[in-house]
Amino acid sequence: MKSKEEKKFLTRLKKFPEKIFRASNISVMEGFEYFETSDYKKKPGAVKNRAKKMFTNHGIEGSIRLATHMAKRMPSMQCNIKKNFKDMDDYLYSLENGKEIPHTSEKVVKSFPNKDIWNDLIQYSWDKYKVIVGFTKVPEEYIFEGKAIPFQYALVFAQEMKKEPIEKAPELDAGIEVVNVYNSLGIATNDIVKWLKTKYNIIGMANHPLGGLVDFVPLAEKAGLGLIGRHGMVITKEFGPRCRISPIFIDEKIFEFTNTTEHEWIGEFCNKCGNCARSCVAKAIYEKSKFVQTSHSENTKDRYESYDREKCFVSFSATMGCAVCISVCPFSRNPKIYDKMKTKYTEIRKVDNNAN
Repeated sequence: MKSKEEKKFLTRLKKFPEKIFRASNISVMEGFEYFETSDYKKKPGAVKNRAKKMFTNHGIEGSIRLATHMAKRMPSMQCNIKKNFKDMDDYLYSLENGKEIPHTSEKVVKSFPNKDIWNDLIQYSWDKYKVIVGFTKVPEEYIFEGKAIPFQYALVFAQEMKKEPIEKAPELDAGIEVVNVYNSLGIATNDIVKWLKTKYNIIGMANHPLGGLVDFVPLAEKAGLGLIGRHGMVITKEFGPRCRISPIFIDEKIFEFTNTTEHEWIGEFCNKCGNCARSCVAKAIYEKSKFVQTSHSENTKDRYESYDREKCFVSFSATMGCAVCISVCPFSRNPKIYDKMKTKYTEIRKVDNNAN
């Protein structure tokens, strides 16, 4: 879902291939962009008109409610998406004119791992926006097909979607909450990148949670925020899968990576649970994840698909985000079970290992 600003940004950025990070030859196309392609729209059952499908599903009353809400939120989202790219003008101008490129303070770079700054960032992000954060290196295969990023490291943020409206999925309340958090997280990441530059002279680029330059879900898993569940979304300790994700790309490795194995047990839980697969109205979630391709990057998992995105999009389009699989996930309904279930599955694993 490329905006005019994104297209212009990528055109300028790609003129300097030696200074940027581009998608690999095994990168995937961004989802919303794929559903706008002629290849998709030629397929039987393809959603050709999302607005018409939502109107058919929600009727006049629901459509008016949605349109009213979108009229309140879209100007802010569009403004913050534009700001992502507008804030990179100085960087691009420097590249284009052979000027000194804006760079994170040498003091910060040499003070790695900057634990005081990291703790300040965590506190600022949580106290002001209730977002959690991780830090990782962006694999080129996570950059969407045809896209590029200026910096190879990323702060990855997740913000909670409220429990009550999401539990009403697939009703419109859930879709409206999805839109609300797209907006609030977009505001948060733009503010945080400004805060980092103003307070610590750290150079970064915010990327809005709606659309984006990279595949947020596996990036969030790589940054240690959680594990991708059977429904294809990251299950976090704090919010379960009831969250939206966005990154800030950073030019230097100024923090320790937050990758962890503490969430690996969730895979076993998901295989035995299956609530999302049984509840999916589109029957889009696979019984078993399908292998897609081998990873070419260090510390990156092979890519698997856990659901049929074309079937999912039919329901997604009709309901402004669907979210049924999120609403029925035990971690979404009660994130407090995380520690209890982790203890249980750790004990089971120990017993199995001892038996072997």
